[in-house]
Amino acid sequence: MRIREFTALFRRHLGLDHRSDFPIIEVLEFALPQLIDGYVLEVCSREEMGANHGLTYPNKALIKLREDVYDGAVDGKGRDRFTASHEFGHLMLHGNVSMARSNGPNGHKIYEDSEWQADRFAAELLMPVEALQACGSVDDVAGTCGVSYQAAEIRWNEIKKKA
Repeated sequence: MRIREFTALFRRHLGLDHRSDFPIIEVLEFALPQLIDGYVLEVCSREEMGANHGLTYPNKALIKLREDVYDGAVDGKGRDRFTASHEFGHLMLHGNVSMARSNGPNGHKIYEDSEWQADRFAAELLMPVEALQACGSVDDVAGTCGVSYQAAEIRWNEIKKKA
């Protein structure tokens, strides 16, 4: 199943398919424990996480978010909402898969890269095509979907190029 179809199905399953401001923290805290046996969201200190904003262990059904990222996502900061959604993407897409990274020309294709996949998942989850079609600018996307201007611009340009 393609990532776009998967995120649309998940949104629909939760009754959030018509909501442009996806409630990522509420989903991580309240919905996932009901959907995934043993799922845990840990909010960790900067000391514990270091430079990592988030870590996901799909085989353990565990997402760790650094406390400042968690707080930022709760406060609606777009970059932090994207980071939380990215980690959620790893959980949903990468069970039993090691976190592979692209090795250049001899490595795997970009769409086989787990980081690219998690970014794609976050973009599709937070900025579905239907929401973008109702927007008239990058600023509209950022405000409507609750993402950073940078994420909105990348997604806007990608969707407009395909139109």
